[in-house]
Amino acid sequence: MQQILKERNQPTSTQEAPPTLLQRIQFALRERCARIQAERNHNQQEYRRLNAVLTWLFPVFIVCLAELNQFVQISEFLEFCINRTSVLLFDFLMAYLMYCFLLLLTNRVWLASWIQGLTYMTLSVVELFKFNTNGNHLKLVDISLAPNIKNLSSFAYIQITLPLVIYVLLLFVAMGVMFWQNPVFTTHGRRRVLPALGCLAMYAGIVCVPGISETVYGLFKVDTTASENAFSINEKYDKNSLLAFIVETTSEKIGTALQKPDDYSQELVDSTLLHGVAGTSDIKPNVIVVMSEAFADFRQLEALHLETDAYDAFDSVAQQGTQFTVAVPTFASYTVRTEFELLFGLPVRSLMDTITPQAKLDVKNPSSFVSYYNSLGYQTAYVHPFTRTFYKRDEIYGTFGFDTMIFDDDMTVPTETFGNGYINDASVFAQITKLIKETDEPMYIHTTTMQNHQPYDWKENHSELTLYLEGIRETGKALQQLTAELNACGEPTALVFVGDHFPSMRGEGNLYSSIGISSSNCNILYNQSAFVWSNYDIDTTCLPEDPFSVFYLDHLVLKMIGAPIDDFHATILAQMDTTPLYTSVFLDEDHRNAVLDLLTYDRVAGENFSGTRPEPSED
Repeated sequence: MQQILKERNQPTSTQEAPPTLLQRIQFALRERCARIQAERNHNQQEYRRLNAVLTWLFPVFIVCLAELNQFVQISEFLEFCINRTSVLLFDFLMAYLMYCFLLLLTNRVWLASWIQGLTYMTLSVVELFKFNTNGNHLKLVDISLAPNIKNLSSFAYIQITLPLVIYVLLLFVAMGVMFWQNPVFTTHGRRRVLPALGCLAMYAGIVCVPGISETVYGLFKVDTTASENAFSINEKYDKNSLLAFIVETTSEKIGTALQKPDDYSQELVDSTLLHGVAGTSDIKPNVIVVMSEAFADFRQLEALHLETDAYDAFDSVAQQGTQFTVAVPTFASYTVRTEFELLFGLPVRSLMDTITPQAKLDVKNPSSFVSYYNSLGYQTAYVHPFTRTFYKRDEIYGTFGFDTMIFDDDMTVPTETFGNGYINDASVFAQITKLIKETDEPMYIHTTTMQNHQPYDWKENHSELTLYLEGIRETGKALQQLTAELNACGEPTALVFVGDHFPSMRGEGNLYSSIGISSSNCNILYNQSAFVWSNYDIDTTCLPEDPFSVFYLDHLVLKMIGAPIDDFHATILAQMDTTPLYTSVFLDEDHRNAVLDLLTYDRVAGENFSGTRPEPSED
């Protein structure tokens, strides 16, 4: 009996096992998707007229939404629409060209709207955060910094406001409607190719071809004023707003791309170079270049009526050496511009003021001050207490010839952080003195600090300027400690100190706008107080009394310490007589120095003929 019951309970060979939980979930999902697709197909057929309206009004919707996100009040956006109607029409034109290209490419209305919607809103949100962080507007070339998004977010001022949440929700609602209604686009096969290429060609032509750009921008009254400084750029933004601004500044950058000089050759470079001079001193001092992040002297801005003791320690050190003023090529951001001019002794102006000049290097072994000091028997080091991958410094600067590169995770001294979370200057200067004490050869050290980088919001109920000045006070104290340590070392040392740019402040109503700084009077913000200090006698008489461009500074240091000056350095120094200021904010667009432009091209994008020229005989 038990055997009979056992056989009766066993499944027959034709009986299927019950579905597993995973199989039941998969079946339910397939069934749900099938019902959704059926509903979408029904909506596609049932609401053809509505779907046509949704399809062809989407570009208008996303343009208005992206632009509206840039204004504090809806009334301000409406005022822009009325006063700058032609610019808004230009935005619609560009949006429709891109939208039609995506429609023809994907053959899916909902997919094309999703791509355009997410792209436009992403640009709108990034611009909002960027301007609120440092008062500078978004350009398409800033996308090159996207791989550094983690580092950028560490000092970004990100504020989620109710209007921003509403606008983002509106976008997702619109995207959901486009998906659910499922509008149809019926062009098939080869008939899509030529129209798609045509839309793309028109878009590219407007952006990339100067003749077409000028005509179209003129027709729609898009502002194309040359942007010599951060303030004129911001004024252009006020006239064009987000989308037209991004397109026009992209055209501007393409139109000013670095060009190969006429008749560029070894012979041309050789005929340009002057003969160098032998060294005038037997002493090989340590040379320390401190490029202090965001260090600036706000006492220059008379409208602030600033009374502070924050600069007292800095002044005490600077007065022990020689003080002077240099012009830097950037304001509020893009530290690598000033860093490039110091490391290479070449003007960013000759590279059409690119935001990342070090990324333009197209030579395998670029000639810099690093390689030159190496050739003089120096040990060389780069110290930067921040992430090594930011601006690809570890990858690019590794080609400059530094014997040692120290980033935040390489520091060999105990480190402390400042209020904003960055490694403080005292720790960086301690690292410098440790390198000097541990190295028998003379050293060339370039350091780019981080202590005084924004944000300046690490204490409640304190203004940005107040917190910024706390950092300046600490920098002065750290400089006093550094010079005391250098004196104690007993090695001849020359210390060069300069700030890379004035600090950035937040967007609307920031410190600079509150005292009336604009494109017409912002030159003062590109002048930086600097000094050279030494613990032995050096000849600083070569330093000009008037401001000069910072790229001349390290050439002058060679002269001050009596080092040999090769043909290249001698030629650059000779340009100071005719062009002491070769920084764009101080010059008209057409003012060019052919020698500086030629040598910059040669060492950055050319064949580096000036770096491989044979040394002249003593005769």
